[in-house]
Amino acid sequence: MTNALTPRDCVSAFIKRLTALDREKSPYDKFRDFCEMGFCAYAKITAPTPERAQELEDRYMQIVGTYRDKDTVRAYPELLALSANTIHQGCDFSRNVATELEVLNARIGQFFTPYDVARMMAMMSLHDAEALIRDNGFLTLQEPASGAGGMVLASADMLQQQGFDPGLHMLVNAVDLAPLCFHMTFLQLTLRGIPALVEHGNTLSGERFARAWTPATTAFYLHHGRLFPGASAISPAEEPVTIGEQLVLL
Repeated sequence: MTNALTPRDCVSAFIKRLTALDREKSPYDKFRDFCEMGFCAYAKITAPTPERAQELEDRYMQIVGTYRDKDTVRAYPELLALSANTIHQGCDFSRNVATELEVLNARIGQFFTPYDVARMMAMMSLHDAEALIRDNGFLTLQEPASGAGGMVLASADMLQQQGFDPGLHMLVNAVDLAPLCFHMTFLQLTLRGIPALVEHGNTLSGERFARAWTPATTAFYLHHGRLFPGASAISPAEEPVTIGEQLVLL
């Protein structure tokens, strides 16, 4: 009988496999492509229009076209499965990979909260989660600078430890200015099964450049029949929001 790999082992295995692929590209470029391709594949599921779904498909294929060695692209689903399995072990997987690859820009103050700190903060913030869920059916979280989504993952872990299903009892709005962080957050929350609106934007200025709902949001909406209360924070009050082909009036 073999022992299960620890999260640290999985991060090391991911980086080793990624580094060995298509050496014409840097590990950073391959990781960036991995995250964006994962984003395109999953965001297409909840695209609000066929045109947006086609845009995501076209972008996916555009990235594929930058690889002369197509074995690299064929290896990405294997790496995606490794990511998903590790995230469910209570790990900010993409944050750990990004840190090891040194893709953060410290010159502009970019850093990720260590996962142990994120868990402590989630524990402090969600001490009254049971009361909130009892009164409202679910709780909502706002993450204005999401990084790789670690704070949200830690919150999901805390809810699960309290006996709640993060896929039904939490709804998230996460924002980040960096495109890579936007893609990492979306991908990790998707793999963890967390209902969320993830946005590429500037929280301070209010600018928004792109957004996508995680696939888990559809089941959440079907269960509760509603999303964010008073949704002015995520869309104009007069406009409907679509999750895939499902029209949601907010």
